[in-house]
Amino acid sequence: MLGAPATGKSTVAVELVAGHVDDGVRPDQCLLLAASRRGAARLRDRVTARVGGTSTEPLARTFPSFGFGVLRAAAALAGDPPPRLLSGPEQDVVLRELLAGHASGESVGPQWPERVRLALPTRAFRAELRDLLMRAVELGLGADDLRALGLQHGRDEWVAGAELLREYDEVTALLTPGAFDPALILGAAASALEGDDDLARSVVGSLRLVVVDDAQEMTPAALHLLQVLRSVSPGVGMVLLGDPDSATQTFRGGDPTLLAREWAVLGDGPTVVLPQSHRPERLRDVARSVAGHIGVVGDVGHRRAEAVGEGGSVGVHLLRSVSQECGFIAARLRAAHLLDGVPWSDMAVVVRGQSRSAALRRALQTSGVPVTAAEAELPVRDEPAVRPLLALLQVVSDLALGRTEDVPVEAALDLLVSPLGAADPVELRRLRRTLRRDELEAGGGRTSDELLAEVLLRPAVHDQLGVEGRSIQRIGRMIREGVEACGASTGEWGAGVTAEGILWAMWDASRLAGPWRESALAGGAAGARADRDLDAVLAVLRAAATHAERLPGSSPEAFLHHVLGQDVPGDTLAARAPAGEAVSLLTPQSAAGRHWPLVVVAGVQEGSWPDLRLRGSLLGSQDLVDVVRGREGGHRAALAAVRHDETRLFHVAVSRASRSLLVTAVRSEDEQPSPYLDVVDPLPDDADRRELSDWSHPMTLPALVGALRRDVVDSDPRRRGAAITSLARLARDGVPGADPASWWVLRRPSDDRPRRGPEDPVRVGPSSIDGFGSCQLKWALTKVGGDGPTIGQRDIGTLIHEIAAEGDRDAASMRATLDERWPRLGLPRGWPTDHKRRLAEQMVARLARFFDENSAAGWSRLAAEARMRVVLGRVVLSGSVDRLDVRPTGEVRVIDYKTGSSKPRTADVPRHAQLGAYQLAVEAGGFEGVDVPRNASGAALLHLGKAAGKSTSMQVQPPLGDDEDPKWAHDLVVGTGELMAGATFVATPSDDVCRTCPVRTSCPAQAEGRAL
Repeated sequence: MLGAPATGKSTVAVELVAGHVDDGVRPDQCLLLAASRRGAARLRDRVTARVGGTSTEPLARTFPSFGFGVLRAAAALAGDPPPRLLSGPEQDVVLRELLAGHASGESVGPQWPERVRLALPTRAFRAELRDLLMRAVELGLGADDLRALGLQHGRDEWVAGAELLREYDEVTALLTPGAFDPALILGAAASALEGDDDLARSVVGSLRLVVVDDAQEMTPAALHLLQVLRSVSPGVGMVLLGDPDSATQTFRGGDPTLLAREWAVLGDGPTVVLPQSHRPERLRDVARSVAGHIGVVGDVGHRRAEAVGEGGSVGVHLLRSVSQECGFIAARLRAAHLLDGVPWSDMAVVVRGQSRSAALRRALQTSGVPVTAAEAELPVRDEPAVRPLLALLQVVSDLALGRTEDVPVEAALDLLVSPLGAADPVELRRLRRTLRRDELEAGGGRTSDELLAEVLLRPAVHDQLGVEGRSIQRIGRMIREGVEACGASTGEWGAGVTAEGILWAMWDASRLAGPWRESALAGGAAGARADRDLDAVLAVLRAAATHAERLPGSSPEAFLHHVLGQDVPGDTLAARAPAGEAVSLLTPQSAAGRHWPLVVVAGVQEGSWPDLRLRGSLLGSQDLVDVVRGREGGHRAALAAVRHDETRLFHVAVSRASRSLLVTAVRSEDEQPSPYLDVVDPLPDDADRRELSDWSHPMTLPALVGALRRDVVDSDPRRRGAAITSLARLARDGVPGADPASWWVLRRPSDDRPRRGPEDPVRVGPSSIDGFGSCQLKWALTKVGGDGPTIGQRDIGTLIHEIAAEGDRDAASMRATLDERWPRLGLPRGWPTDHKRRLAEQMVARLARFFDENSAAGWSRLAAEARMRVVLGRVVLSGSVDRLDVRPTGEVRVIDYKTGSSKPRTADVPRHAQLGAYQLAVEAGGFEGVDVPRNASGAALLHLGKAAGKSTSMQVQPPLGDDEDPKWAHDLVVGTGELMAGATFVATPSDDVCRTCPVRTSCPAQAEGRAL
């Protein structure tokens, strides 16, 4: 039975079963087969509601589900353990380990052709290899058959693949007895039915009707299973329904020619064409036009279905960029919902693949369009909420078995900032400061990273950390409960301990289920994130339970190794959040068999739709199918097959709309629209190109408020008046941003008092004077934390200063100190850290050279890190100097170490503010605890970092008395202090300063800083 989209094929399938039940056939004597699990679930719900009774078996199943049921029944009859299904991730793990063993020399592997050897370690190669092996198995080929075909047709990759297939079968049979690959299930079920009459009688002997919906997705193995059903149960009736133009599973071995031409192997029977499409004429015409570009594989009478009536809308739109396309779609969906009353669940957006769906999902959610949860795009191990949970399982295992007594520093930091710990940068910074302060007061020298890791295992300290310690408390609690759940003693796991039990104990201890559930139900971007995190946690808990069921007695670490080794996303039967009222965002494969009143087909670009890259071209999996099935091969035939498959996917996409269809694409310098647009909406004869579409901003309250606020300052008085009236109405209803009282531009400063009162002292640090002079606003904002935590190069500079302050030593001694203290920085392993380490060693070498040259010149160290304090009216100059040198003649010189990559211009050094402030302190006798002669002979910048050359690089400032204005440093310090105490700070734009400014987003001199 052939039918175009919306001709009622699934309805006919349901009614066939219902009709037989009405005629006295038991429901469990009918078998309804679907192409996908979701399709089978939809059919099962419909037929169960229609029949209104119960059955001993599901009324609708997939082919693999039915085949697996046959194998389970065969195992039960034979008294064997029940079979199980190997998942895609498990197959990938086995193949990866086999290939890795060959590469390491642990086992002898096949001789792969030279052209593919470099690809052997990659995930993409394993995907191609898995495709080749699965196609071979589906076609009923064993390792010997595949090898023979490889030799016959000169395909070395098939010969190598045959050797790997034999090894793969042996390994899986040994590791997982009774496990079946998905591709092997149907062939094994057919063989079991043919070879066991008792099994055939018990499983299919009573069948009276088999109905196959979406039969265009059948594989050769599925057709062979139907043949076996006919042979072992000759009285069974069979009905195949489908549309050869709507196949979406050809990349998985589906073959629409089986429905179009080869179904006759099942027996004699008529071909019925469903004559009427339940779509408006305009939508029917679009689907017919697209189907006309698909190669004919049999009868095409179904393409001539009549429409139920006129109407239906079709729109094709070109936008200037991907972001504009996303905004356009969001605007149209919101307009349909708000103006036309279309429920969110009656709308869908179909994209060719996952590359465009992420941007669309973000744009729709940002515009207030609810979107259904994304399908699994990552292996479960890489989900943001699962990754730290697995890391915790490893930490807990090591602690429980006595392998370690500490939490690794890197693991502790990752856990605290993960979705489980949820520590933000400010909270983490405060924790670091608190722990570091306590450590220094106790005379210790550990880094803040080491302290964070240690405090996780000290529950007595957790409550003392206050609000900032919430992440520490949660992760610490999860570790304690996880260790207790291990029940380990003397380095052995407790009896009956499983990964599932430990994971549940840690999850319960996190106390995140309630908050995440509330966030998910609240909606919005945060709700969507919580929704996905909950789904991911349920998926890993389900995976742990399944692992324990399949391998009783296996250790928690075995599960950890199993799940961490999976590189591909896996399907899961774990409960997921219901879609509710949300727009469906999916691919043609996911959309097949469903329909919505409004459908948007997005991202119809040249090169991506159709995507004419050959499938299985590396190892020739499609060529293998052509050879076995006796079809014409070659590059041209392969290209034609891909083009027709892509057109089938597009046909499925555009035929999902029951009332309105929008097709969108981008035309820009980088992207061009697909020819499919002209198939949907042909250009007029007098037009040579399609015009770009204009669009308004999304129909959201923030966008409306923004537009009205712009109109308030429009030159047209009528436009201004209308905007004021509308804003007043919105303000009365409490819409954020509509009330002028909330506009920052109209608000007066909350406090115009200066930072310091007229009599209050003002502290000025020597190192802050230059920064204040270059940009007062930057100084004011970074002074209160706008620069964030100090990391990387600045921490290395601090370490170099610390080493330099401990005395004039040789390079070897200082390098040993550097080796000892380097781990305190907590830098991750990798080439960036190695590079920083080499720079630090170069700084130490330069420092040692300076010590030698300085001593030879008659200078000796007077003090290091000497504190200074000079009172200049209410301005207090205070800080410390890196080094004070003195000569036997009593001359004093201040040295300031610089570990950065830049240095001031030579012309600026005579009035360098920091050096001038140091000299001022020498002349004023402002050093505490050090007897410093008041005979300043200048100050110098000693460059140790990248700014230094091969020789010692010092920039020397002459004594203040040698300047034409000897009081310049005094006046600069006092003037800077008075400005620092003021109420206003000026932003001074500068390319050098603004390029790396950490607070430019808060600066009114920058475009991004002017928006509040």
